Amino acid sequence: MSTSSLAKRYWCTGETPNMVRRQRGGAQPDSLVPSACLPGQRRFEASLLAAANRAMAGMRRRGHSLRPTSLVSRVRPDAKVLGLRVHDAALDQLLTEALPVVAGDRVRGVPGLRAHPRRDHLDLRSPDGEVRLLGVTRERWRRAVATGLPVDLALTDHLDPRESQPPPDLPADLMSGVLRRLPLWRGAAWLDGVVVGDVLELYWRDGPPSESVAAILAGSTCGIPASAAVPYRFRNAVHGVALSAADPRAAAKPAEPEWAWVGWTAATAPGPAVAERAVRPAVHPRPDLPDLWEQHEMREALALRDITAVYRLLTRHGVPRDRIAALTGQPDHDVDRILTGAKVESYDALTDIANGLGIPPGYMGLAHDEQTGPDPRCDCATLDERAKRDRFLAHAALVTVGTTTTWGCQAPSCRSARPV
Repeated sequence: MSTSSLAKRYWCTGETPNMVRRQRGGAQPDSLVPSACLPGQRRFEASLLAAANRAMAGMRRRGHSLRPTSLVSRVRPDAKVLGLRVHDAALDQLLTEALPVVAGDRVRGVPGLRAHPRRDHLDLRSPDGEVRLLGVTRERWRRAVATGLPVDLALTDHLDPRESQPPPDLPADLMSGVLRRLPLWRGAAWLDGVVVGDVLELYWRDGPPSESVAAILAGSTCGIPASAAVPYRFRNAVHGVALSAADPRAAAKPAEPEWAWVGWTAATAPGPAVAERAVRPAVHPRPDLPDLWEQHEMREALALRDITAVYRLLTRHGVPRDRIAALTGQPDHDVDRILTGAKVESYDALTDIANGLGIPPGYMGLAHDEQTGPDPRCDCATLDERAKRDRFLAHAALVTVGTTTTWGCQAPSCRSARPV
């Protein structure tokens, strides 16, 4: 395997070149990131990706100090079992979303998933497949259970009848492929995915450009086999890629998109978590709307992006249809269609609805509403000579260790800022 191929494998999965050589024995594989061999395993990995997306959305809503895309730092796509290295600070969040829990007449989480703690890893198994969480020791598992992790089903040997219900129709091949390539987004502020029919739409802020990710996923040696990817951008600098299945015989395989790897490398330097205003209501709240966003039924509808349920709850509390239309900017007939069951799947439409109604966007997984903070105020006129001298000495210490290069007040209205 060439050095450039080893580097691409590392960029896709987070594995070091030595790990790749040990796993492959130096042989050149058909794909640098092998796919799951069995359909059941791909379905199981698709369900785990959905759980990971919910966990990342929860991290954003709660203002988690860890960047959500750091949830999975490394993927070991062995032919025997898929291994995931999950950040310790995000492990409880992922397990909470993945472990099955009975809720009424259905099961939340991944139906059939059972936890098998081992000395230095945690095996997650279902009738469909298996995934190994690397580095999760028995002691770490006991600490997670002690925090109130839902393990009533996860530690049993039998299936609850409600776990036998038909699973949702997901593009399993695409979602399994994305799970095995999650480190591609490690420089992004957040990552979200929405299934629309047989298309998987991925959204993220910052990090790799959508054109590079689309080229890597559909046309590189680290790509998802038999897939097509269409890049696009949204408002607020949100990137997007629509993944769909493609006929592998439709066209010859394109040349390796080296330009995409260059763009990816330049944009994916990991950084601190972004403080998004995901759980704050709109700047101008609507006084004529009832405060329903914290009610359990409404929160569940928002988390599922079930706009029909949201609108029905609003009308049940006395909000007329024409008022909903006026606030969201939708025509009356569109509001009527949604109330009768039509789905809203467009990311921009969901954003407009959240902004128009004053819904905290993080409740719908739309946490990309960062706003530039107010400019710092200039206080130079109020400082005495002693305070100015102390400020200068503190700045000189920062210059000495190379953490800053400018001196002076940072307020745009003040002209004292200048290079050192």
